[in-house]
Amino acid sequence: MATPVVENRSGIGRRGVAILGAWTLVAMLFAGQAWFAAQVRGESLAWARASAIWLVWATTWAALTPIALRLEARFPLQRPHVLAALAIHGVASATCALVSLALFALAAPVVGATHAEPTWLGTFSRLLGTTFLLNLPVYWLIVAAAHVARLVRTAREEDRRRLRLEAQLADARLQALRTQLQPHFLFNALNTISVLMHEDVEAADRILLQLSALLRRSLDSTDLHEVTLGEEIGFLESYLEIEQARFGERLSYSILVPDLALDARVPNLILQPLVENALRHGLATRAGPGRVEIKADRQGDCLLLRVVDDGRGLPPAMTERIGLANTRARLRLLYADRQRLDVRSSDGGGVIAEIALPWNTVA
Repeated sequence: MATPVVENRSGIGRRGVAILGAWTLVAMLFAGQAWFAAQVRGESLAWARASAIWLVWATTWAALTPIALRLEARFPLQRPHVLAALAIHGVASATCALVSLALFALAAPVVGATHAEPTWLGTFSRLLGTTFLLNLPVYWLIVAAAHVARLVRTAREEDRRRLRLEAQLADARLQALRTQLQPHFLFNALNTISVLMHEDVEAADRILLQLSALLRRSLDSTDLHEVTLGEEIGFLESYLEIEQARFGERLSYSILVPDLALDARVPNLILQPLVENALRHGLATRAGPGRVEIKADRQGDCLLLRVVDDGRGLPPAMTERIGLANTRARLRLLYADRQRLDVRSSDGGGVIAEIALPWNTVA
């Protein structure tokens, strides 16, 4: 448990060094400007004095910068609460400007500032009347810099998220391709076609077309992250018809999708791993006939997808397989916390795999 604390302190330390370094650079720039302006006017201003004055001023704002950054993180200038955030930052900017002037007034006589008076109150009052409005924008510049940094971080995170999503999609394609191109799958499919050629030429031709469509879809190079539910169902129909030809009367299936849901957008190849699991762990492990149902429905702002089988249900201690883990990761990347994937045993036997997605249709 000590390591995260060390890393957290290290991060805070690096941020503190960055803040001090930035304000030191600002102080040196202002000191240089003040010294150069004095030389142009023919006035006497030592570089050491100019540096000391501006370093004291910068130090006060360096001490206030973490407070400004925390307020910006707590009340970002983003909808829908931008007006409330502006009000809060308005009060904070005035407060920080007053605190900065109060701190500077303490050190003003020591560094020989021109605004120094015999008393602290006199110095503070004079600074308040001459430089208060000049210090107000400093707070807003800090908040603006933090806001820009937030936008940059968000853009980078979106890029990383997009790259991870593309990698997951590519992996899903490879997983599907490996499944469909397994030797026993192709062998059984082609053997079924060969048998049907002597018994039912039309059925053999239909299965051959479905196999061709399945392989074409698996080898498709499209980089779309989402497709319509109608396209996804079309892929499953090809897959299930071939599997039904393999299992014969042992397999029956139904696809219950209302027309209004066919245009809903779903992740590419999201249902195939669930159907494959239902066949492999539900039907293949039993001697009698089995059934698989694919259902879809809209519930408010959500699209609910279900794959249900009547097999033996989940084993007592089930380790999540690669296909299911990849499906869960892709959903998280696409929809963050607006999605859900549940896999559970049914009360009447079998397994229910359920996906909830945000409802979104083709524009």
